[in-house]
Order: sequence, then structure tokens, then C-alpha cells
Amino acid sequence: MEAAVRWSPHSTDVRRRFLLVDVADSSLTLNEIDHNALGKGQLGSHTVASCKKLPSFGAFAWSPVHEHVVALGLVSGNASLVNLSESEHAAEPAVTFKTKQQRRCNSVAFNTQNWLAVALDKTRSDVCLNIYDAGGESQEPVRRLCAAELVSSVRFFPGQPQELVATTQRSFIRLYDLRDASIGSGGGGLQAPTRNVNNISIDPLDENYFASAGSSGDPSVTVWDKRWISPSSSNSNGAVLNFSPAVNVSATTTIWSLRYSGQRRGRLAICANTGEIRVIDMLESKTLPVHNSEYLPMNPYGGSPWHANRYVSRVRDVQRPWHQAGEDSKDSSRAIAFDWAGEEISKSEQAMLILQPSRKVEVVHVPLADTHAEVTSRQELGTLREEIRVTEPRSYIASAKPMAPYEQQNRASTAEDPEIIDHEPEDNSLDDGDEIARRRSRDASYVGKLLAPATMSRERCRLGYLFDCHKNIGIVAGNWQLERLWEIVNRFKEQAADKAMIHGGVDLSYVGVSGLWSEVAGNMERRRSPSRRTKVSDAIIGLISDRDIPPFEGERTNFPEHRQLCLAACGWKFTVDTLEAECQELIDRGLYYTAIVQAVLHDYKHIALNMLRTLIRSKTVPNIGLGALLASDKINEEQREMCLWMAADTEDPALKALLTFLTTGDWRDVMKTNYLHLGYRVALALRYLNDTELSGFLQTETARAVRNGDPEGTLLTGLGEEAMDLFQTYIAKTNDLQTAVLATAFTNPRYVDDLRFDMWKEVYLEQMQAWRAFSERTKFTVQHAHKARTADGKTLLEPPPAPVTLKCNHCQGALARRTPATSQATANGTKQHGPLAHAGTQENNHPSD
Repeated sequence: MEAAVRWSPHSTDVRRRFLLVDVADSSLTLNEIDHNALGKGQLGSHTVASCKKLPSFGAFAWSPVHEHVVALGLVSGNASLVNLSESEHAAEPAVTFKTKQQRRCNSVAFNTQNWLAVALDKTRSDVCLNIYDAGGESQEPVRRLCAAELVSSVRFFPGQPQELVATTQRSFIRLYDLRDASIGSGGGGLQAPTRNVNNISIDPLDENYFASAGSSGDPSVTVWDKRWISPSSSNSNGAVLNFSPAVNVSATTTIWSLRYSGQRRGRLAICANTGEIRVIDMLESKTLPVHNSEYLPMNPYGGSPWHANRYVSRVRDVQRPWHQAGEDSKDSSRAIAFDWAGEEISKSEQAMLILQPSRKVEVVHVPLADTHAEVTSRQELGTLREEIRVTEPRSYIASAKPMAPYEQQNRASTAEDPEIIDHEPEDNSLDDGDEIARRRSRDASYVGKLLAPATMSRERCRLGYLFDCHKNIGIVAGNWQLERLWEIVNRFKEQAADKAMIHGGVDLSYVGVSGLWSEVAGNMERRRSPSRRTKVSDAIIGLISDRDIPPFEGERTNFPEHRQLCLAACGWKFTVDTLEAECQELIDRGLYYTAIVQAVLHDYKHIALNMLRTLIRSKTVPNIGLGALLASDKINEEQREMCLWMAADTEDPALKALLTFLTTGDWRDVMKTNYLHLGYRVALALRYLNDTELSGFLQTETARAVRNGDPEGTLLTGLGEEAMDLFQTYIAKTNDLQTAVLATAFTNPRYVDDLRFDMWKEVYLEQMQAWRAFSERTKFTVQHAHKARTADGKTLLEPPPAPVTLKCNHCQGALARRTPATSQATANGTKQHGPLAHAGTQENNHPSD
């Protein structure tokens, strides 16, 4: 320690003072803050009293009884009292308590009865902890403790002036009660083993807790509960929290000081030699954790279970280490000491004084309490800091024009890892002028984005977001990923209608491209008739014949039927009439170049040229010379260069894809980009890749879709077992549980038996209950029960519970928490364990329900 700063324990609202202790210069300076304010930045102050050219000292303590008295622990081992009187600038100590043998004084401490504790280095023939009466006439110790035991740090408990804590032998924390006459120089007291024996700090708001730090090079901090320190060698030695390391350790680090806040219970600040200042907020739970419970998670890495009710609620860095503060930071501006201001700057902040090497004092404000925010079941955002505020934005949902997949992407990128794009809906609610201004403000916009997922789910539910795929596409219009998802699900649904995907007793409904190609359809016990043993490959060949799908045209392959069925799953058009109808639909939606790409991709260039001619003549699209390029069998070097700069200038992804194909004449180059959506790229792979390449492409794309939670990846996974993994990632990324439940409900539990769906469904039902969407919940239950039937009409769902139950008027949760089975068990005298055991008590404690 080269210097220190201390807030005066005698400060008042009118007079705020602090003490600057300069160990290197052997001086003390008492300062008073100007203008009665503690604003952020450099602290304005003036000197009240100063003592210079003092004897060399290494420890100090400010008397809590007399404002002008400071005790110094000298390097010789003596302890001196210095008078900081405003009228006298004393250069010599007023009183000196001498020790028998000279050695370093490590720590000094005052209590509220004006007793002074002096901790010394070890010597064989003398005690190392002396207690003096600083207000008495005698300079002899009133108590002598710790014979021949090094004492590193000592502190009195403010509320119990006869009790003190000291660290001895670099190995123990020891508690002394000076009222006990049996405690003498020979030892005594309660102690606990530890290596953290420096910088003791006691929480003034809860004196049961104190902290101590490690020695040089050991940035560890331990928080103790003195009630747990016992004389016996038990497992509980009083340490409730251990931070190892407590600060950043990218360089050799030592803890220089610890200080409890005094304004917030359990708030501890740590200062390291690297200039880092960290604040740790600790809380004490009202109840002890449950031990030996079947509901507690197991720790796979071993270790003892946590038995304390003390925990860390927040860790914040007030100042970063100087070696991480950036290029603009200077060593002269780093922190070398600090102290808390003993008063609140506002209802929500407390000031901290930070001392710099230049001896300038800076003030920073640290929040007293964290801002808490929670979204209720009714999508109300409640925040708490200085006061409680509840914000409930109006319900809104997007109403944008339909967009093509990847239309929002304006740059060329690979197709390896497209990200889930967050859809930000437009506000279409009807508001008055003041409301519009409020909602367009910065805060209202932020709250709207925060509540958008939950609000959007509620609105979609109200608009009929269920199992009608065409209606769902209209509801999610503007979110191209969900549009693609429901297009794919609708195609699966239409293909499975009237048992059209069943052949030879094998049901391939809702199986994706990857499953069809690899002949892995999922749980075959649910898809194959018990009396039939038809192979999946035979079922695929049979379905091609049943559906009158023409022979495959494309890359040479050993599995033409597999490719054709996969192309059908991609929405491939096998006739000219269906292709022209598809292209016209795309044109009607404004996706002109996508329609042209669709025709070229099907090898019908004449259809593409006819559409392009019509669009140019109607001045729908500009004439950029694309027709000549399409009509040419080969293009020269000048035309190829023109295609390249045209592709670079355009923002239409479909036109980029077409120009890329015209440049190289190979659809493989288009597959490597992200210009076309997954359905087109998979169709290209099915037509132009050989069997080995196709298998690798489908495996890679399927793994990518599952890993990224891409809803468009259901084209590959289908709605089977792999889709559950895909939607689990999708939920984690977007919090859109609603879409995941509705999509997977088509196959759960008819074809898939996955516990995750049951959990998702239960949560979604509770959400609808909280939204008061009672009719929508009933529709979901009825329609899903219709889907959850086997081929012979047997239902796979358990009968619903009794329709009449008591509900909470706010959250719409059921008041009855016990099932008939648990009620019967209770009636029979069986003891209940776990969360249900206290359900009745919890209900009685909430009269609002």
C-alpha cells in the first residue's frame, strides 16, 4: 500500500470529509468536499488539516470516537496517535505506544470505546497483539494476546466493541472476546484455518459476516460467518463464500484492500494492485437449500453439495485492470485505493472515492440495486429500481407484403450457416396522436421489441394460427422463414392426404428428403403395419408408380425413384402446365426473376423467354439484355464479364442466381451460394449431383439445419425425430414455442414419440390459458386429438381432465395442485415430498388467487 483514502465516519449532510493517507510521503491530509456535492468525475475539495513528515508507517486507523485522531502503525512496531486538529498542524505524534522489541506493525484498529489494537510481526519473546486504552493515561496494554504468533490483520466488531477478529500465523482466522478473562497471551478464542489472512473487512450492516484476502500473488477472497466458526475440527469452519480468484488474473495480481459498502448489506468492493475495482453483491436466502432431495440436480463433476444460504447476486467491474483498459489508458489514472462514501447520492446510487497515483480523487456512482424486469402472463412488463413501473404496449402484429425467401439478403454469402433472421413487426394498431408519439419514442420502441415475441404469439393465436397452413402463411406474412416452413408442411400434408403416402403397409407421410434418400423413416413400429414387412425402398418405388410420377431425368443414378420422390417433396413440377401455373403465381406475387429461374431450372428456357418478353413489354422489368443471354447456348468472355458486374450490382437474389448460372453454365456454382432458398438448392442437388455427392450434400445440409434451428430445414428432416432437435434449437434462438408446437403436432404422437413435445404442448396450453384464448385452446385440443389417431382410428392421447376447475383470476392457473392420486396418498397417511408437498400452504398464502 502506497496510499489510501478514507471517508470520514464523522461526516454530516452539511460537512463531508475524507482522509488522504500517503504512506510513501509519510503524511496525512484531511479534506472537505466543496459545494456539498459528490458528482461524477474529479472531486472538488479543499484541505482542512495536514500532517507531514511523520515517522514511517505502514498501517493506520481513524478513530470512530474522535474525528481528529488517527492511529499509525509504525515500521518500528510502535503505535502513534496523530491529532488532525484544524487549528494545529502537528508535525509530531501526540501519543506513542511503544513495544518491547522492534518489528513491523502490520495493522491497527479502533473500537467505539476508544481501545486500540496493534498487530505486530512475530517475535519469540513477546506477544504480537496488544490492546491499549487510547483514552487512558497508561501506555501499557490492557490485554496481551498471541504470544510469539505473527498477526497480519486485526479488526474490532463495531456493534460488539469487546469482540475482535485477527489473522495469525498466516494460517488462521481467530475470534477473541476481551470480556473473557481466560483468554490471554497463551492463546484461546475460536479459530479456523485459512490462507487468506490479510485486509479484514467487516460488514457494518451485518456484523456476522466479514471478509479476508490472500497474501501477495494470491488474489483470493473468503467471506466468513463468525457464527459458524467453532473450536472443534468440523467440516464447517465458517467460510460461506470463497472467490479464487476474486479479480482478473491475466497478470500477477494481489488484493490491496477490501471494503464493505455500509449502505447495502452484503456489498463488498475489492481493489487489486492492477487498478481493478470489483463490486460483489451477496444476498442471504430466507430458507436453507433442500438437502438429499430427489429434485436436486446431480453434479457430474463431483464435489460437495452447497449447504449455505448465502449466494452472489451480481458482480460488476467499476474499473478494469490497467493492462486491459485500452490503449488510451494511462498508468497515472489507474486506481491505487478506494473507499465508499458513507451516504447515498440518490435513492438508487452510492458514491465511491477512487484514489489515483497522482493523489487526485475521482468519484464514480455505483447503483445500489439492480433493475429487475419481468414479463407477466398477460405480456405486461414490470420493472423495479427506484419505483415499480408496469408497461403494457398495445397488441400488434406484422402486416407486410409476402416476400420471397432470401429476398431480404442483400449480399452474396455461402449456404453453410445462414442465421435465423429476427422478424421485427410493424405497428399496425390504431392509436391517437399522443399514443403514437409515445410508442415511437425510444423507450417505447425498446419495450415493444422486448415484448414482441410474446405479444406476436398472442396475436397470432387470436387470428387463428393453428393447423390451416394457407391461413398460417398469411398470418406470418413478411417472415420468409416461417412462410417457407408452412409451405413445406402444407406440401407434406397434401401429399399425405387420402393415405397417398402409404404403400405396402409402410406410411412415409411427413418424411423429409434426407429420410427418403437414406431410407430412414424414423420409428417404423409406428409407420409399418404389424402384418407387413415391406422395405422402405420398395415402398418408395411403389409410391412412384401409385402417384404417376414420370421417370427421372438428370444425373446418372442407381436410385431414380428415390430422386423423383424427393423432388416431389421439394415441390418439383413434373408437367408443363403445373410449371406455368407456378410461374404465373410467382409473377402475381411480384417475384419476376424467381419465376424465370424456376423455368430455367426445369430446363424450359422457352417458357422463361416468353415470360421475360412479356414482362419487358409491359415495362414490369427493365431490359438489361437478359433475353439474349438466355437464348444463347454459350456466352463469350465479354458476355461473361457483363454477367459478373450485373450480378454484383443487382440486389435481387434470384437474378444473382440466374446470372451466376449463365456465367459458368453449371448449377453447382449456384448451389454454393445463398441466393436460392433450400428447396431450390436441394432440387438442384437431386438433378445434378451423383449419388455419393448427393449423400454428402444432404447430410451436411441436414446437420446445418438442425444445428442452426432453421425451420426451412424441415424439408430435409421432415417432421420426424430429427425435426424435434431442429425445433429445440429454434425455440432456444427465437423463443417461438408456438410455431414449434403447431408444426410438430402433425406427427406427435402419431409418428413420433418424444417427451419434448408433451412439455412444449403443456406450456403452450398454459400460455393460451393465460391469454384467455379459451376457444382457441379448445380448437387446438380437438384438432390435435383428430390428428393423434392411428390408421385404424385408435386415439393416442389420454382423455382430457375434468372441464370444470377453479382458476386464478389473474394467471388462469388451476388452484387445485394435487391430483386424485396424491390426495388419496395423503388420505392414507403417505408423506408427500417435493414441490407438491407444500402446495396447499402456498395457495393459502396467496389470497389474490
